[in-house]
Amino acid sequence: MPTREDLIESAERLHFYLYRTHYTGGILHGPDPGVRFNLRAWRFLKSAFYFVPWGDNYIFTQTQGYWVLGSWLLYDATGDSRYRDIAVRSSEATLALETEEGYWKYPLPERRHLVATLEGIWGGVALLATHHRESRKDLLQGAVRAYDFMVNRIGFQGHTVGKAINYFDKPRGKVTNNSVIAAWYFLRLWEATREERYLEHVGALLDFVTSAQLATGELPYIIGSQYEKAQPHYLCYQYNAFQFLHLAWSNSLKPGRWAEPLLPRLVRFLETGVHSTGACGKDCRHARSGGPEVDYYTAAMAAALHEGLRLRLDVRPELVDACYNRVLAHQRPDGGFNHSYHDYGFLSDLRSYPRYQAMTLFHLLYPACGNGFEKA
Repeated sequence: MPTREDLIESAERLHFYLYRTHYTGGILHGPDPGVRFNLRAWRFLKSAFYFVPWGDNYIFTQTQGYWVLGSWLLYDATGDSRYRDIAVRSSEATLALETEEGYWKYPLPERRHLVATLEGIWGGVALLATHHRESRKDLLQGAVRAYDFMVNRIGFQGHTVGKAINYFDKPRGKVTNNSVIAAWYFLRLWEATREERYLEHVGALLDFVTSAQLATGELPYIIGSQYEKAQPHYLCYQYNAFQFLHLAWSNSLKPGRWAEPLLPRLVRFLETGVHSTGACGKDCRHARSGGPEVDYYTAAMAAALHEGLRLRLDVRPELVDACYNRVLAHQRPDGGFNHSYHDYGFLSDLRSYPRYQAMTLFHLLYPACGNGFEKA
């Protein structure tokens, strides 16, 4: 396992890279691999002609959330007030982007007509992370507005057991990841306020996720509904690594331990997705080898397995070591990371995407700062 000092030093380099390259006025902004044709093909042309001003300069609240969390963790680890100042400024800038109704506009042009649940959650996370340390009424009020919009405007779909939160304000299939992270966000609001209303939907969301878990331990991507057909497997390991962390944090927040039964089988599934190199497999078809390699997948896998080890779920320590060593080996001299390697067997995407680099920042720091949910 890399030492705590190794991980903090790597994170400081990455933080400085993001600050220098993508940060303006409290906001991390920049390109994104996007969806549909851009994700499948167009991004590789942009990578090859990196010197062209492509104009794909986006602001995601997910970027802001991980950036604020990572900045606070660096402040905790180093005591350097610069990181605290960046975290506070970035939370304030995120609040300024929230609409009066309580949502953030979706940045990608293909989906600008939609309001995304995840944008509301991560916008709220960016606010709550600083409120947790600074007790800021304005930030808490912004996080509450986001909750109210999700519950009252985005809403839920019933399931045979429990219910799923909608992905957008226009319903689609039932995406387990959204219900997992919504439950965690609602619990964070309960922790911040101790108001019981934030617990109203948590049990049903986690009941839905528990009912969806496959025999392998995997949480499927989409449970079919009248709006969209089922899609059990999509980027299986990275999605499930994120879900493992959010479930573990949820489980630590509220007596009742609703999420606890999901964790042992889920971490067993994650272990099957680590390549011999330490890289995280893209999906179930590339569990042990082959396929594209994406560093932020591996960073999330490393943090999830580390949390499983901390929770004494019989995770093999050598897998945690291998994943973190793989991420550190790919860090560029300037502190940043390329996005992906070996796409379609021969392509790579060497552009800098701040959303995924901010995720990597947080997961690098995860074993270095505190224990369990205290990190988030």
